Amino acid sequence: MPNGYLRGLTVLVATALAAAVLVPASPAAAATVTVDNATAGRFTASANWGTSAWSSQRQGPDYRFATPDTTASDAAWFTVAVPTAGSYLVEVWYPADSGYNDSTPFIVVTTGGNQTIPVNQRSNGGRWVSLGTFPLAAGDYNAVGVSRWTSGTGYVVADAVRITSATGGTAFSMPLPRTALPRSEYDDPHHDYPAIDLPVPTGTAAYAVRAGTVVRVDDTSCGQGINLTGTDGAIYTYCHFSAWSVASGATVTAGQRIGSTGNTGNSTGPHLHFGIRTGSTRRCPQAFLLALYDGVTPPAASSLPTSGCSY
Repeated sequence: MPNGYLRGLTVLVATALAAAVLVPASPAAAATVTVDNATAGRFTASANWGTSAWSSQRQGPDYRFATPDTTASDAAWFTVAVPTAGSYLVEVWYPADSGYNDSTPFIVVTTGGNQTIPVNQRSNGGRWVSLGTFPLAAGDYNAVGVSRWTSGTGYVVADAVRITSATGGTAFSMPLPRTALPRSEYDDPHHDYPAIDLPVPTGTAAYAVRAGTVVRVDDTSCGQGINLTGTDGAIYTYCHFSAWSVASGATVTAGQRIGSTGNTGNSTGPHLHFGIRTGSTRRCPQAFLLALYDGVTPPAASSLPTSGCSY
């Protein structure tokens, strides 16, 4: 499954500028905690952060904004009461505007340390946009922050955050880290049949796009890979791993690491080959991946086209 290797090298240089990965919300039945910037005693920010009610896309009565600062974080913090330790889908709400920042750093305080996720606040405003699924400790603490430390231009905005327990949920996940590739890579056609090749360096984490059961693949075409049978019955295929992170027969959750990308099998350079099948029918995965990137519910696998995504 050769890919455009030279094109991939160019893309890798630009990965630091990639926008945040967006995933849809988990079902309302899961444990959810929402904190607005106007929630009494749950939001802190320095005097450098202003208050505005200008945009109708705001979550509550107002939102907070600040100019970028390349010398200090000066983060605004949301205090969240995390009920129990575990995996949580972390989402943010903000109004979008062409004059807002295209790389606002959101900080998530995980059990493994702080993780910073850049978000393009010029788009996807007025709805919940997920930063991903993270392991959070139990307790009442500053769990999500918005930093001013960015080279992006325009106001950084802090409006509201929401965490939802991912345990037993049906949240989706990007198959690669949110900063691995820009959006344009998820719309590329495949060279042969309905599928997609995503150029990333060997060792890049690969994640389950949804909950399901995995079976290892190891052959001369796919190389080391995974077939993930999702809870929807569709099969999500990953190829060219350099290593597996799960055993055959394992049950996985969305966002769980299942392997590391590589260059095994029929491959002309390091990349992740990703495909979707319903029964024996190959489906074009581009619309599914773009929906995840854009923060909307992905189309059902059975509704994905069977042609038009290869050359």
